[in-house]
Amino acid sequence: MKNLSRSLGLMLALSLISCVTINIYFPAEEMRGAADKIVEEVWGDPNAPDTEVLSPQNPDSSILRLFLPATAHAAQDINLSTPKIRAIKQAIKKRSGALIGYLKAGNLGLTHDGLLAMRDTKGISLKQRAELNKLLKAENHDRLRLYKEIAVANGFPDKTAEVQTVFAESWQKQAGPDWFLKDANGNWSQK
Repeated sequence: MKNLSRSLGLMLALSLISCVTINIYFPAEEMRGAADKIVEEVWGDPNAPDTEVLSPQNPDSSILRLFLPATAHAAQDINLSTPKIRAIKQAIKKRSGALIGYLKAGNLGLTHDGLLAMRDTKGISLKQRAELNKLLKAENHDRLRLYKEIAVANGFPDKTAEVQTVFAESWQKQAGPDWFLKDANGNWSQK
């Protein structure tokens, strides 16, 4: 009986000492790099690197950590190479030439939520307007699918909104000069 209580006491002590907390977090910095890469790729930046996975760097050590319970951060590579993600990127890239023309002309603008919106129809015919509406609908549909697929492929399907926010920042940051940007209050401004 004494041996059993010593064994249980030893097991309890060891379990307290070896306590590990695992934090699954949204890898915002890694996601920014992935978003920047995709935006450059679909808008045709020839200097974009041709890698599919971006790796985080997580240096985190100190002498104090030896005496505290360990925290394991689930450092995550951002996977951009699933078949669904590749297909969506290709569709967006294929459409980008026509959309960039409308963005430069001011007919379209980038919204605060990572989508495109009609800004002005002056100077375009009814036929062009119909084509633009079709392009706009397809582009926004694919962008929403892209955000969702990236979140799912990387193990945080409940963080699609965060992925979308990161991409929205990247789309706007890499917008061309004089393109229109729409803020959360619905106001348009030129970059």
